[in-house]
Amino acid sequence: MEYAGDDNLDVMRLAENNNRFIFKLLLKALGAKVSSIVDFGAGNGLFSEMLIRAGRQTACVEPADNMQKYFKTPPYRSLNEVPPADFIYSLNVLEHIEDDEAVLREMFARLKPGGGLFLYVPAFPLLYSSMDKKVGHVRRYTRRELISKAQAAGFSVCYCRYADFFGFFAALLFKFLPGADGGLNPVALKLYDTLAVPPSRLLDKLSGGRLIGKNLYLYAEKNP
Repeated sequence: MEYAGDDNLDVMRLAENNNRFIFKLLLKALGAKVSSIVDFGAGNGLFSEMLIRAGRQTACVEPADNMQKYFKTPPYRSLNEVPPADFIYSLNVLEHIEDDEAVLREMFARLKPGGGLFLYVPAFPLLYSSMDKKVGHVRRYTRRELISKAQAAGFSVCYCRYADFFGFFAALLFKFLPGADGGLNPVALKLYDTLAVPPSRLLDKLSGGRLIGKNLYLYAEKNP
């Protein structure tokens, strides 16, 4: 199995403000008492590295052969290899999986009672573009769909909100750019991350994540 978007993942390391924001959302969902953490679809290991630097040991699951080079210790290849966990997170992964509902059920099964799940996914099918196609996205989610699928897997959803207010309009513009091949321009990405992400996050905060955004994030729990 190969992941087609590895070059885009490498470019996304330049988006420091965006990555910091996602990491803060993740830490908030984690809380202080969680001991066993699983990164499902760890990619190039960016966020598991950040967690480890913060003193939070993380088990990684990454099935793609071409992503193995990013890990000093080989990651698990599937979720069912991982011992039961207190917390599972998955960042921009679920949209790649045809049967996402089966994966959510598997996540539910691997969590200990009282455990938490954090998901970060692309939002709005309207925004599906050449970039989504290039990296193998099966879908972009509506808020209702993401909540419904998490609940159908057995989770109690605590919150589900939009992220990156300005990103909605940037993604819409990108969709209609002539000749766009789905690749990320490092200079344009860094410029957006520097100039647009901070005010975009402020608008997320002011709107409570209830209006629009390029992404959705969800936190849910497995009832004891």
